[in-house]
Amino acid sequence: MGRRFLVALVAVAVVTLAVGGVAAALLVNRSVQASARAEFTRQAEATARLIEAAVQERGMMMGHSALRSLGGTLAVVRAVGGHDYVEAVLVGPAGGETVVGEAAPLAAQIPGGAAALRERVQFAAEVDGEAVAAFALPVEVGGRPPGRVVVVIGTDLELVPWPPLAVQLLWGLAIGVALAALLAIWLSRFLGRRLEGLSAASRRLAEGNLSARVPVEGNDEIAEVAVAFNEMAGDLEEARRREREFLVSVGHDLRTPLTTIAGYAEALNEGKVANEDLSRVGAVVYRETGRLSRLVEDLMLLSRLEAGEFTLRPEPVALAAHLRGAADAFGGRAEAAGVRLETDLADVPVAAVDPDRIDQIVGNLVENALRYAPAGGTVRLALHREGDRARISVADDGPGIETADLPHIFERLYVAQRYRAARPEGYGLGLAIVRQLAEAMGGGVEVASTPGRGTTISALIPLGGPPA
Repeated sequence: MGRRFLVALVAVAVVTLAVGGVAAALLVNRSVQASARAEFTRQAEATARLIEAAVQERGMMMGHSALRSLGGTLAVVRAVGGHDYVEAVLVGPAGGETVVGEAAPLAAQIPGGAAALRERVQFAAEVDGEAVAAFALPVEVGGRPPGRVVVVIGTDLELVPWPPLAVQLLWGLAIGVALAALLAIWLSRFLGRRLEGLSAASRRLAEGNLSARVPVEGNDEIAEVAVAFNEMAGDLEEARRREREFLVSVGHDLRTPLTTIAGYAEALNEGKVANEDLSRVGAVVYRETGRLSRLVEDLMLLSRLEAGEFTLRPEPVALAAHLRGAADAFGGRAEAAGVRLETDLADVPVAAVDPDRIDQIVGNLVENALRYAPAGGTVRLALHREGDRARISVADDGPGIETADLPHIFERLYVAQRYRAARPEGYGLGLAIVRQLAEAMGGGVEVASTPGRGTTISALIPLGGPPA
């Protein structure tokens, strides 16, 4: 990790410095070019005005050979401006060209010729085998007859001295690489020390020590990773704890009916059951076997739901009529428990749902309510439409649920372990199955409860059917 980090940081520094250097050089070149053009333009215009003034003062006409005597003026401009070449060409109205001074090698190389020049131009020229950067500017001048002066200024020096600039850039790059390497070494060691704790905790967690935690220092990204790691480890530890509690509870629930069945089986095998008691013993064994079967079925269903290995078979269902039939099926159990089972089933549109899974949702909710409703109490099954969903809710007037426990009631065995039921039947898996079934259909679950005044648990099912 450290070596790769160093190489990556140095590479980033090299690329950044190289790109920045090239960009800076281009900007410098552009700035120098612009400044040179502006300065040469200014001096060319001033030179043209000097030539115009000299012509008018001496009374010379453009095209006369006497104009060559103005070469001294150009020499003065060249000396004052520090240029290698300063040339001028007078262009008459008919396009005739007259060189001011002795010679004009740069003017002869103007693209298109001096007579055709109408605006400032920069061009590359050559004098005695040496490259020259030249600027030409036409300036209208008065006179008789009027005409133009084309002033050409040139230099055989590079506007931007690239060789020394390149050397400076390479030096800057080398210094930047060295600084980046030093910074990378320091940063690698600094981060390494902070990540050692996270690495050690990760190894302990992988070895099964779910109590492993990482000290949180600072408020940067590494601190955020440490917080996330601690949260994950806490969640894993809590999940492991709930898993152990679940296994212990299921083991107890399995052991109780198995012990009963084994005891009666042993008694039958040893002939200790009288003939008149055979019917009673058979009923007990049948009841305990049914409890075991329901527990195994619930465990298998919950396992398939949590693993996503579950298939729905939706079909058009009139929910109000379907729930009315489900309520009738629980009428006998409610009457035996001394609880009134009421319904409030509004007509909702036909829904594309799996009717067997709707029966499981309603059955688990009603069974849970019957466990906690007191004798003489009431359990109400309701159906209402809420937008594009149907709300199936079951309310009881039992002891209610504490506010702190509400977020957990759909966890396996949570309610069964914390609240004593009026009728201790079932295994505490019903609400977990309700949530998984509702979510598999594209819906969800909700709970509302007031301690001492009862609980309402709802399953919300999309009327359009489960998601594809």
